[in-house]
Amino acid sequence: MPDRAGTPLRCHQNDELDFVCQVRTVNVTGMASWTFLSNHAHVLLCVAADPDRTLHDIAERVGITERGVQLILADLIAEGYLERERVGRRNHYKIHPEGRLRHPLEAHHRVADLVAALGAEPATPA
Repeated sequence: MPDRAGTPLRCHQNDELDFVCQVRTVNVTGMASWTFLSNHAHVLLCVAADPDRTLHDIAERVGITERGVQLILADLIAEGYLERERVGRRNHYKIHPEGRLRHPLEAHHRVADLVAALGAEPATPA
C-alpha cells in the first residue's frame, strides 16, 4: 500500500491483533529518513508548547495533514492524555502530565517526563 508520496508502507499484524505499519518519509534532499518519535508524540509536544495552536499549524510542524492531526488529537483525548476546551471559535488543549506512556518499555515514564526531556518547542510569534 503506497503512502501519499508513493513510498510503500510495510504493514503486518502484531501479537495484539493491531496493525503496525512502517512508514518511510522523504526529507528535503530526497533521501529516505525516519524519526525516533511517532506523530502522536510530535502532536503532543506541539500542544505542550502552545495549547492554542491551530490544526493547520500543528500539521505543518509535524508534516502530516490536518485530518491526521484531528485523528491523533481524538486518540490523545480518548485515552485521557489531553482535554479539549472550546474557546470562542478555537480549541484550547490541556495536557494531563500524569498520563503514562503506552509502550511497556516506557510505561514507567509520564507524559510530563517526555515533555521535560524533549523540551516543548516555544511558540512562534504570530
